[in-house]
Amino acid sequence: MIELRSGPRRGDARPEAKSTAARHARFAALPGVAVVVVVALAACRDGNAPASSAAALPQVSVVHPQSREVRDQIALNGTVAPSATVTLVARVQGVLKEIGFTDGSYVKQGQLLFRIEPDTYRAQLQYDQSALDNAELELTRQKQLTADNATSESTLQKAQTTRDQARAKRDMSRINLSYTDVRAPFAGRIGARAFDVGNLVGGSDSAKLATLDRIQPVYVNFTLNERDANRIGLFTQPPRTVRVGVPGAASAANPADVAGEDAALEFVDTRVDADSGTLRLRADIANRDAHLIPGMAVEVRIPAGAPHTTLLVPDSALQHDQAGAFVLVVNEASVIEKRAVTTGGLFGSLRAIPGGLDAHDQVVTGGALAVSLGVKVRVNAAAQGQS
Repeated sequence: MIELRSGPRRGDARPEAKSTAARHARFAALPGVAVVVVVALAACRDGNAPASSAAALPQVSVVHPQSREVRDQIALNGTVAPSATVTLVARVQGVLKEIGFTDGSYVKQGQLLFRIEPDTYRAQLQYDQSALDNAELELTRQKQLTADNATSESTLQKAQTTRDQARAKRDMSRINLSYTDVRAPFAGRIGARAFDVGNLVGGSDSAKLATLDRIQPVYVNFTLNERDANRIGLFTQPPRTVRVGVPGAASAANPADVAGEDAALEFVDTRVDADSGTLRLRADIANRDAHLIPGMAVEVRIPAGAPHTTLLVPDSALQHDQAGAFVLVVNEASVIEKRAVTTGGLFGSLRAIPGGLDAHDQVVTGGALAVSLGVKVRVNAAAQGQS
């Protein structure tokens, strides 16, 4: 058998060479394709370069310093104290029958707080009242006998003394009966009770029942050093009111204002403490919403000086180094630079800047941790605004 094989004939080109030549021929027939592709790629690179470069710039948030009229103030730490405190005690001995409040609640003036078993004291009052009635009858009889010269004057005086003693004893029993009801002497907030119903109270070691504080109004106690006292004219023309607020709170309408209430300055101590060089003061605040409770720390601000206009920036924007306070600003070339400033008082969350800035500066308030001096940045338009 003869095996037939197919293959290239003599003189024919190799298949690989022929295929390669065909591909070159096809690309050669389309000379403009390569040019178009190269140009398109170049155009894409050139067109995206500015956008990519801008997107790569770090973003920062800025504010413009705000010019406002303010008045310098002296900031002090104060402590809230009740305007009145009473320790409720059992003035008679007996079993506790009733409690008329919830621990920590607000009570009204005259509200029943505790009731100690009244039956024994009510019975004693009835007994003493009967004794008084008998003494009154005997005195009347002795007076009649004296008028008829049927008894001696000494007997009449003895009957009158007995009547007086019976009346005093009756009055004491009436008072003791009234002590079985312990009522609130004023409106305020009451603490935790010391006893539950069923306990024997009124002994020498169990007299205290609870503590009641009056918190509308409340007192705010604070101290002022002698230098600041002279600065505000405390010894010649003391201010009539001070501003009391919770530390860190600012007015929603104006962040430069201190949120809180005006309090009447109602007590100034008569002498400066020789050891500390401070003077004790006390303000009286209405506390209408009862948000101030005894023992709470508050901020007291006393006006000092006349109102004046200054620039304010968020206090959080300030930084400090060995040279002093400074802020970061974005200059006209969109580059971060350091600006040394002088600082004034704190008004809410804003700090007064008497020098170093003008109203057109862009003060960095956010994103500063991701940038450094001399770096070009992009201002976040959505966060750009005024303080």
